[in-house]
Amino acid sequence: MAPPDLVLVADIGGTNSRFGLVRAGELAPLNIKNYSNDGFAGLHEAIPNYLKEVGHDANRAVLAIAGPVKDGVVHLTNRRGWSFKPEELAKACNLSRVEVVNDFAALAEALPYLDELKPLGPGHPRPDATKVVLGPGTGLGVAGLVYKERQWLVVPSEAGHIEFADQGDREAAVFAIIRRNFGRVSAEQVVSGEGIERLDMAIAELNGEEVKHRDGAEISDAARKGEKRAREVMDLFFSALARFSGDMALTYVARGGVYIGGGVLPKVLDLLDIQKFRTEFAAKKPHEQLVATIPTVLITAKTPALTGCAAIAARG
Repeated sequence: MAPPDLVLVADIGGTNSRFGLVRAGELAPLNIKNYSNDGFAGLHEAIPNYLKEVGHDANRAVLAIAGPVKDGVVHLTNRRGWSFKPEELAKACNLSRVEVVNDFAALAEALPYLDELKPLGPGHPRPDATKVVLGPGTGLGVAGLVYKERQWLVVPSEAGHIEFADQGDREAAVFAIIRRNFGRVSAEQVVSGEGIERLDMAIAELNGEEVKHRDGAEISDAARKGEKRAREVMDLFFSALARFSGDMALTYVARGGVYIGGGVLPKVLDLLDIQKFRTEFAAKKPHEQLVATIPTVLITAKTPALTGCAAIAARG
């Protein structure tokens, strides 16, 4: 039997899943392991596999999931076939309860407790002011964090799926190809790991080059080597990230800062022109002065969503 206070915490993404264990009331997960989702048919396999590997049982679980809940069924946006009902998953994994939260809501929960942060430009977040966290990974997540009556309140969202506008003729032509292929251009279609790949194929088509799929690592490596197309792809991606970040800063009036998580930006940070990023971030007429005062911060912690799940577990 599992100790009554031992909680499984997990960050379930579209590509990978991270698991850890915490005692209720503590925020530092132990026994952290990362798995490719391709190795499992679903969480009913992944969770028992993790617990067996670490040699512990858990009493309950808090799972951060990249996807919505509909009619009691959890759906992973970028992982078909992994849908589940929390009560059925709890039974299958011998857990008393499975609590599910949006993955970026978990990241928002973690913000007050994170020390591993890298400023992207000037300014310091106001400690008790509204914050927003967003991040390109397999998809694009967003959540707000509001301080009220001496406690933090999370505002989950699906803002990554809002319509995203192009700027200029070249970008309009790129977006037209993406729209033709996918039906619309949401922010996630561009500001994500898969978005980088879509941009690359669209620009190749515009250039009259061979439209051949390359993954994000190939594209960023090519940009480092000076390839013109890859450099254009990365510049467009950074521009879109800056503009979307500025939109979220303005939407939430996030004087407590815009925090960027997700797995993509840390891998390509060496390609980012921070001054240009901040200029495009703040270009929000008639509110440029307001947005320019809002700091942008990169989350460098390795497992921040697990910290957020631990914070949720600490509340019982």
